[in-house]
Amino acid sequence: MTVEDGGTGHLRRIAWIQAALLPVGGALWALRSWRAVPAFLAGGLASLAFWSLHRWVVGGMLTPSVRRRWLFALAAMGKLALIVILLRGMMVCFPSEVLPFATGILLFSAAIVVEAIRLVFRPE
Repeated sequence: MTVEDGGTGHLRRIAWIQAALLPVGGALWALRSWRAVPAFLAGGLASLAFWSLHRWVVGGMLTPSVRRRWLFALAAMGKLALIVILLRGMMVCFPSEVLPFATGILLFSAAIVVEAIRLVFRPE
């Protein structure tokens, strides 16, 4: 069993909040349009994948090796490029469903806000 620092716990909790917000957002988009639901879910799953990649990159950057830090910094830039490529592809292929897709990708932002609010009321 490994000892976990507070930051790792927050990163994991944010991932769980994203997973909890995914079906809620899907249900809310279903009230607007049935075609928006798959777009939102695709964006939400991409958000979860990006967050997992982010957790890996941040963990890798916490090393004393400068070369490894540069490698993980480039991986972080690649992650941002993937977000741009996904959004651009969605705009080209499904222009009417860009808003639900972008909302799904922004689940990580909503999860960070929820975690911040939780920390206001329950500081550790």
